[in-house]
Amino acid sequence: MPHFLGVDVGGTNTRLMLMDSQQQFRGYQKTPTQSWAGQSSPLQGLEALIAEFLHTQDPHCQVAQVMLGLPGVLSRDRNTVLSLPFISALDNQPVAALLSERLHLPVTMDKDVNHLMWWDLQQHGALPDVAVGLYLGTGLGNSLWINGDFYHGAHGGAGELGHIPLPGNLLLCPCGKTGCVETLTSGNWLTGWARQHVPQTPFAELFTWHAGHDDLIEFVARLARTVASEMNILDPEFLVLGGGVLAMANFPLSQLEQQLRSHLRSPYPANGLSIHFSAITDETGCRGACLAAQRIFQSQPAVAARPFSLRREA
Repeated sequence: MPHFLGVDVGGTNTRLMLMDSQQQFRGYQKTPTQSWAGQSSPLQGLEALIAEFLHTQDPHCQVAQVMLGLPGVLSRDRNTVLSLPFISALDNQPVAALLSERLHLPVTMDKDVNHLMWWDLQQHGALPDVAVGLYLGTGLGNSLWINGDFYHGAHGGAGELGHIPLPGNLLLCPCGKTGCVETLTSGNWLTGWARQHVPQTPFAELFTWHAGHDDLIEFVARLARTVASEMNILDPEFLVLGGGVLAMANFPLSQLEQQLRSHLRSPYPANGLSIHFSAITDETGCRGACLAAQRIFQSQPAVAARPFSLRREA
């Protein structure tokens, strides 16, 4: 039976999971990203991580497709990493092709946020024509589903909503620009604010105890304005809101939706937008990557899945 491997690379952790052709998942594993990305050759480290994972799960596993999810900018054809801020050694590298050659398995890659979105789309029946996903975690992830497929833009850089400049914002963004909305609307900003203003409060309880603080009220309002701007440009029928920040205890989801809707242009998208909140879990990214791997496999000419064999260097 063919299996599909999803690899979800995050700034903190890398997650791996297998799925069979009946969409049964198994073998979830979470590993600190620096355990491989901090090596002198991150690509070799990632190869070893994947190889050992597959060997541990089942050395005779029939692997049909491997899918990488990366939190950076990829080329339009998804063959080259253009910018991966926390693993810059992989910039301008054909990472999927190199891994495929090393592992002797078909490997493809996409933005990690598209895998979150693909998972969420699969939970809601018929696929919409136009949909948007906003996932607020460490940064602000943005997935665009337009005319029945993910939209990458002319060069691969579409969906960088977190890098719209805000007037009067002088903060330096990890992307190298100044004033990006992500510097004020992200988990990173919340962490810094909590450390400075309410250090005694556990971060997970930030909105339980301080949702009424003016700074956090403005945080929610800023997020609503940012999302509404994209809604008014794209006029989607379906919006998914998710990510670790929105999953925090007592995050004011109803206020976010109310404020977002108050900024929508009438009659559309105001009257046609369906908003859904993602039930995101620790496994969602690699589950979505597995489903994306199966989608890629099914779209290609029939190729037999191959048993994985752990390659040993001479």
